Amino acid sequence: MMEDHIADLQAVTREQLVILEAREKAAKLAEECRLQEFQRALERMDPAEAEAARRVERERPFHLQRRIAARAAALEDGWIRERDRVRATFV
Repeated sequence: MMEDHIADLQAVTREQLVILEAREKAAKLAEECRLQEFQRALERMDPAEAEAARRVERERPFHLQRRIAARAAALEDGWIRERDRVRATFV
């Protein structure tokens, strides 16, 4: 019986890894397409507009990192509240 549970967990783990790999591959492809479209758009812009677009593109990782940090902080806050609730209930 225990072997069945272990086999089920291993199957679920393999499925989750396949899903994760597919999502990562899709994200890479989407980023490549975005960059190609950005390059095409730059070619159609005047020099001042293109420089402004490049500046925004250089700042993009910082904005993404801030967004990720904010989401992580929100998750952490939710986890802390839940942890405190469980401790209050069972301790």
